[in-house]
Amino acid sequence: MDLELGLSTEGYSPSVLRKIEYAGGNAPSFAQAHDALTRLAEIAISAKHIERLTERLGQERQAQRDAAVAAFREGASQPRYPDPPAVVAIHLDAGKIQLRNDDGAPGVRVPHWGDTKVACLASYGPPAEDGKDPQPEPPAAFVNPTRVARLCSEMERVRSQPAVALPPAATQAESASTSEEDERKAHAAPSLLLRTAIATMLNCEQFGWLVSAEAHRRGFYLALRRAVLGDGGNWIVPLAQMHFPDWVQILDFLHLLVHLYAAAQAAWSSAPKRAWTLYLKLLQQAWGGQVGEVLRELERHAQRLGDPPPKASDADPRRRLALVIHYVRENASRMDYPRYRREGLPTSSALVESLIKQFNKRVKGSEKFWIDNRAEAVLQVRAAYLSEDDRAEQHYGQRALERARAARRRSA
Repeated sequence: MDLELGLSTEGYSPSVLRKIEYAGGNAPSFAQAHDALTRLAEIAISAKHIERLTERLGQERQAQRDAAVAAFREGASQPRYPDPPAVVAIHLDAGKIQLRNDDGAPGVRVPHWGDTKVACLASYGPPAEDGKDPQPEPPAAFVNPTRVARLCSEMERVRSQPAVALPPAATQAESASTSEEDERKAHAAPSLLLRTAIATMLNCEQFGWLVSAEAHRRGFYLALRRAVLGDGGNWIVPLAQMHFPDWVQILDFLHLLVHLYAAAQAAWSSAPKRAWTLYLKLLQQAWGGQVGEVLRELERHAQRLGDPPPKASDADPRRRLALVIHYVRENASRMDYPRYRREGLPTSSALVESLIKQFNKRVKGSEKFWIDNRAEAVLQVRAAYLSEDDRAEQHYGQRALERARAARRRSA
């Protein structure tokens, strides 16, 4: 009778089950999900039961995801959409999650950190037909001292270093700065159409197949312009070369900006005004795609400071400057920003940075310690609801179909 009425084996109707999963996957905790369901939906269910159901549904989504990847690898799947987007980009990054061992006893056993890998697959509108650079000058936020210092701190690249002491001119620049909304409008970023999210704790090789299968499903391989964006991490480039070999690879400009800011501090650690002036020069060169000029400027200051000693710490200005030079050299082929802007491609991986923050709201916290398989299941639920297509709800239609088929097999 449950199957005929469309009820699940948990004893809840599909509509109630959707509410439970949504609360369990999107509230900051299962306890808060319990509170929301009690107050807003008048559903009496314990936090522990919400946890079990959310994880079970996440495991179903995970199995569905893995089946789609297997079909893709066997060449047995087709793109969902007949008309591919004009411009597409895959933004890649990684986050952190606290894990624990499960020995059946209450409490946290053997706490340790794990990685969450996240991909944002975004489609964009076509670029302008005039072929001109839509924004030849850096956005106002990138030349605002206070905004830049805060951005660098948020990006967690130079948080262990002292902030640049702002010169008088910087104070004037801050008072004349535009609002965040004005800066957003002034930044001629391509027009975002739709994003979907992939999140997992699987290794890089497995993650690559997840992303590739999702790109295939959305017709990204047939798009006119295709790009992969990352922060220059040593796992992103091999993944892109394997699964997206003919795509444009782009170094996220925000990460480059943070490295240039750190280099300027290192070059003039005792002269804040000179450090800011050097940063502005490096910023302008990088924004204009003048990679050779950026390297020459950095090398000139490295020569002035001298080589770092063999055992220099990362806090040593000479060591910091050397690291930035290495970073720019390694990513030089992914820094042709004027060309990317002309072709309607994004130059910032802010989309995936934002996604990681949204995932972290659910899975990261000082009091949260996950077991591997349970964390993976919750990540699938969270990814479904952070994606802007219909996958969150579509799962329930597929779920009902599979249960109906199982019922027919049992009655045959």
